[in-house]
Amino acid sequence: MTFLNLTPGVYALFCHYCYGKFDKKKTQDFSFFFILGAEIVASCLFLSTYLLVAIVIADFSRDVINYIAWVLVGLFIALAIASLFFYFRRGDGTRLFIPRKIAACYNAHAKNAKTRSDAFCLGALSGIPELLFTLPLYIVTSGEILKMSSSHPGSSLLTILYIVIPIIPLFIMRFNYHHGHNLADIERSRVRDKIFTRAIMCVSYLLIAIIIICFRV
Repeated sequence: MTFLNLTPGVYALFCHYCYGKFDKKKTQDFSFFFILGAEIVASCLFLSTYLLVAIVIADFSRDVINYIAWVLVGLFIALAIASLFFYFRRGDGTRLFIPRKIAACYNAHAKNAKTRSDAFCLGALSGIPELLFTLPLYIVTSGEILKMSSSHPGSSLLTILYIVIPIIPLFIMRFNYHHGHNLADIERSRVRDKIFTRAIMCVSYLLIAIIIICFRV
């Protein structure tokens, strides 16, 4: 999930507009509330998925769970193909798969944000179109956590990891903006890393599909 680009892209635009309108202190304050919104939504989604997976494992037979595992295998293979060919739109920039109307809406809200609540809501909603790419990861991770004993340190580590991972790129970007980088610098970096991002996402989803086949089905 660290390589997903939508929330970091919205955050980059948001900070760019904020630095153009406000002083550094206020911009840093607003950026914190953007990150807080993104973190709270990611945490709620992960915990909700965990509860749903726990219910499925407790209430359904092994045959049904195996069927769900095969569905996940197909989904991860589809996501691997989508990551490679469709996640980024064609062209030299970093336009993503989302409809242009949604992209324009994010841009407008990033440009017009004037309060902490605006920043929080924008952060909270920024990752919604990427749920197709994130929810399957939450499902698999939830299953792994449920396999472990509640006292096993790995279960707590995985939970914390998946709650923190979505905001790591935002803190890196926040650091870059704070130390003099601008939107053009960040965009050049994203363009430079686009091929790598496609490849690592594709390989990651394929590996997860293979692991499910080997150990789940």
